[in-house]
Amino acid sequence: MAKRIRINWKQECVEKTFLEACVHEITVNGREGSSLKQASWKTVAENLKTQHNFIVEQRQMKNHYDFLKGKFAAWLKLKNKTGNVYDPVTNSFNLSEEEWQIEMKSNKYVEALRSVPLAFPELCCQLYEGSTSNGFDSWGPSSTLPHPSEEVNEHNLDGMDVECTQVDSPGKGVSEESSIRSQKKEKGEKRKHKATLESKLIEVGEDISKLAKMMIEKHTLSDDMNACLEKLETLGWDESDAKYETTLLLFGESADLRKLWVRLKPQNCEKWVKNAGAKYGLYLMDPDDEIIGIMIFCWYWVSLASRINVERIRDLNSALTGHEYTQELLHGTSTQCHEMMRLSRDAFILLCNHFKQKNWVQSSRSISLEEKLAMFLIVIGHNERFRMVKRRFQHSTETIHRCFHEVLKAMMNFAREVIVPTSSNVSANNSERHRRLKEIFPGAIGALDGTLIHAIVPVDQQTRYRGRGKGECFQNVLAICDFDMIFTFVWAGWEGIAHDSRVLKEVAFNPNSGFPFPPPDKYYLCDAAYTNTRGFMTPYRGTRYWLADFRRQRALTKEERFNHAHAQLRNVIERAYGVVKARFPILKQMAPFSFPIQRDIVIACFAIHNFIRKCNIYDQLFMDYDENMMFHEMQSGENDGLLVQDIEWGSQGIDYMTSLRNQIANQLLSNESI
Repeated sequence: MAKRIRINWKQECVEKTFLEACVHEITVNGREGSSLKQASWKTVAENLKTQHNFIVEQRQMKNHYDFLKGKFAAWLKLKNKTGNVYDPVTNSFNLSEEEWQIEMKSNKYVEALRSVPLAFPELCCQLYEGSTSNGFDSWGPSSTLPHPSEEVNEHNLDGMDVECTQVDSPGKGVSEESSIRSQKKEKGEKRKHKATLESKLIEVGEDISKLAKMMIEKHTLSDDMNACLEKLETLGWDESDAKYETTLLLFGESADLRKLWVRLKPQNCEKWVKNAGAKYGLYLMDPDDEIIGIMIFCWYWVSLASRINVERIRDLNSALTGHEYTQELLHGTSTQCHEMMRLSRDAFILLCNHFKQKNWVQSSRSISLEEKLAMFLIVIGHNERFRMVKRRFQHSTETIHRCFHEVLKAMMNFAREVIVPTSSNVSANNSERHRRLKEIFPGAIGALDGTLIHAIVPVDQQTRYRGRGKGECFQNVLAICDFDMIFTFVWAGWEGIAHDSRVLKEVAFNPNSGFPFPPPDKYYLCDAAYTNTRGFMTPYRGTRYWLADFRRQRALTKEERFNHAHAQLRNVIERAYGVVKARFPILKQMAPFSFPIQRDIVIACFAIHNFIRKCNIYDQLFMDYDENMMFHEMQSGENDGLLVQDIEWGSQGIDYMTSLRNQIANQLLSNESI
């Protein structure tokens, strides 16, 4: 087998050509996942060969593409670091030695960035921005930083804060799509504005015409009104004509105007309508002045409506008010409460009392705290839109909107209180098998894993949220739970493209994340996506691991026996995820809020899950997922330019955990009863 020649990418001209060719191909042909399409790689290779006689294979180009992508992600993170550490003139960072060491722990590309600055940052921005995960919107309740509050859009009252679609146009890159959308928006803005004004003018005009006819109907018994209408019909004016509508309005003004109209000669009628309409402010003098016309019509519409005393039709007319419906949930059957709010009546009452004691949510003049929490739980428990909830609770969409975001904000304080490391490692699962597994893994204090939660994001940002490089978008959530299915740590908001191992390392070494590192003799159980190092025990790679793999054939080798036992105990986090997603369907199909709101909804769901479990109240969902259920979570993210085996946690930590894993595997092999 021929030895592969190592490629040197240190020539700036070669680097620039490579980046320019990649940008051009993505603009013209689009992406395949977060990388280039197969045909595009061939074109890039031809450009390098033609311009610089630089011969390179596709795999080597992909490796360099991923290297630059990782380096760009590290550059972008440092560039956005507070304190103005970036010098754009020299394209370098002003960090102390201690700061460099902290950053290099969390990201291996920081060291490469420190020695050699990122080449051609403008081109890298064009190439990678929008397709590289950065975790800027991520947050967790354990964070030492305050919650990144977002201004709520008061003009978008139905949760539709994001204009997006999950389908890309084939053959177009993100940059081209964004450019086309911007151009169309600019060109159509004036047309859209004019069309809106015209539609409003027509709508108001129709209302005025209806009201005028209603007034005229009151005078149909009088002879002069009949005479006026007969004369108007003889003139042959179209009913949509401004003259016709103005004449009807004049008929409704007074009997004197009607008498005068009857005596007018036909040839003078049009001139009289124009002058009389102008005098009374009824006739539109300048047909092109739509704004003035709308103002006049609106004023006269109000005037007419007040005269004829139009009865207002109540939009919300259910037999039960929102307060009465909430009381029905509280005092009705327990099944109804659980079905509507996704938790038992006792748990709901405890939750309301807790929020009342903490003064996180207050009752208003017309809406109680219980009603606000009920509305919030129905939204996330059934993925309902505000317009549906307003029908049930008999409040305006704006009121539902305000109450939802008030409770969501309070939920972030609630999450800080209930999503914390547990003081004991006692599990409610007292089965004999679970007890034996705990004896084999005495240092295990919980399970750690990432999960993908459906996300709605704008089209130009979807590439970095696609966990498979195509299809639906997700956010990557990292969580730790104990063996009682209580989450002890949650960090939400990473892009779906980010690999689980990268999210863990970024969060764990973030000094503001509050990550709960286990004590020296303890560890979390993790799957094979992570590094087997001190504090994190993973299964053996290259052999069976998932529970479904052992259905037909029992474990034979020591590696398989270890993996089987490891998977049975670690499966607690899969079951915990299963409970949360079954209780709150919004996590499977997210509502189109802005992304920070989606992240907060995820955290709120985990907080409520913990509260129910800690209350130790009977809950059917926990019973369903408590025993012997096998789950295989969808793996999060692509490679994202980071190879799992390349992530280093320190050789001593890896050697220690490898030795401990072998010790447990040998113990399992010698103990046939487990």
